Amino acid sequence: MGRPWGAAVAAGAIVLALAGCAVVPVSAGSDSEAHDRFIALLDDAQQLVGGDWQVQDDPTPRECVIPLWVSGERHPALRIGDAPAAPSAAAERVERAWSEAGIRVTRTDVGDVIEVKGETADGELLVLRVSESASTLLGESECRPL
Repeated sequence: MGRPWGAAVAAGAIVLALAGCAVVPVSAGSDSEAHDRFIALLDDAQQLVGGDWQVQDDPTPRECVIPLWVSGERHPALRIGDAPAAPSAAAERVERAWSEAGIRVTRTDVGDVIEVKGETADGELLVLRVSESASTLLGESECRPL
C-alpha cells in the first residue's frame, strides 16, 4: 500500500506546486499599458529618424506561447517612412536611444541598408532599416497571457 499512496502524494505535490505558479505578464501593468509602451517605442524611433511615415500596424493580435505552455498574444507593427537625410546618423540616434532605454541592440550593415535591431527584456522586438531610398520600422510586442 505504501507505493500507490506515495505516488498519489507525489502527484498531489506536483499539482499543488504548479497551481501555485501564477502566470504573470512579463512586464508590469495592464495589457493596455504594455501595448502603449510598445507603440511609444515605435513612435519615438520614427521621430528620431524623421520624415513622413505610413503607419500600417496590424490591429489583429498574433498567437504566441509563454513559458509553461500558456497561450498568449502579441501585436505586430509596421511603419514605412521616407529616406532619412543621413541614414547612418538616423540609425545611430535610434541605436543610442534604445541602448539608453535598456534595450539590447544589434546593428548590421547589409549593402546600403543599415539595420538596427532591438530586443527588450520583456520580449519585444524592434527592427529599424534605413537607407538612402526608404525607412522601415517593424516590431512585435511582448507576449501577454490570454
